[in-house]
Amino acid sequence: MTLKPTRLGGTNQKANPPTIRASDAPADVRAFISYSHVDRKYGAQAKNVLAEIGIEAFLAHEDLKVSEAWRERILDELRRCDLFVPLLSKSFLESQWAPQESGFMASRPDVVIAPLSIDGTTPFGFMSSVQSRFIADGTITRELLVEPLVTRMPRKILPALIRIAGAAKSFRDAEAKMRPLLGHFSSFTKEEAQALADAAVSNVQIWDAALCRTEYLPELIRVQGRNLKRKTLRALKYQLENGRWYRGDDGRPED
Repeated sequence: MTLKPTRLGGTNQKANPPTIRASDAPADVRAFISYSHVDRKYGAQAKNVLAEIGIEAFLAHEDLKVSEAWRERILDELRRCDLFVPLLSKSFLESQWAPQESGFMASRPDVVIAPLSIDGTTPFGFMSSVQSRFIADGTITRELLVEPLVTRMPRKILPALIRIAGAAKSFRDAEAKMRPLLGHFSSFTKEEAQALADAAVSNVQIWDAALCRTEYLPELIRVQGRNLKRKTLRALKYQLENGRWYRGDDGRPED
C-alpha cells in the first residue's frame, strides 16, 4: 500500500483505492424472497439491496423459466436458502403460495427470517415471534433490510459492509457508511478490523471526514487497536491527529 504524502486542506481530494482484505461478499449465502405477485416491485427492490452486498436472492417471477418445473424449483430454493425475506401484506396473506413458503420455513430453524411489512401486516403463524420492519416510504433500503441482519449473520454481512464503507466517495458518504459498523467493532474478527483500518488509511474521504476522524475511527482504534498491524495503526493515528497522509519513519512515503 502506497500512501501519498500530500498535505490536505480539508477538501474532498480524490481517494486512493481502498485495500480490502476481508471477503468482498458473503460466502455461499442465498436468500429466498417470498411475496405476492401484486407486490413484485418490492421483491425486485429487496433483491437489488441484497445484491449490493453479494447475496444472491431468488424471485419466482424473475428466476423461474417457463420450461422449469416451478414447484420443484421453489422447493429446492426453499431448502437451499440461508435467509428468508417475506414481504408481508394483505395480498401476501391472500396468496396461494406465499403463506405455504412461510410454513415451509418452520422445518428449517437454522434459516434467518427477516420479514418486512408493506402495509402494516404483521408476522403470523410460526413467524409471529419474529419482529417485522415497516417499509415506511415505499422503498426497501440497505438500512432497512441488511443492517439489522448484522447481529444475526455477522460473518456473512460485516465483510460486505466494510467493502461498501471502504468505497466511500465523499465525507458525508463515508460517515453514512461507517455509522452502521460503529456498534459492531467489538464483534469484528482480526481480519475484519484490519480490512476496515486498511480501507480508512487508504481513503481520505474516510479518515478526514469529521465524524470518522473524531468519533468512528478513534473508537475502532480503542476497541480493535491491539489487533491491527503496527504499520496500519501508526498510519491511521498519524492521519487522524495531523490531517495529512502518513510518511514512513524515514520521511519517505510508506510502502
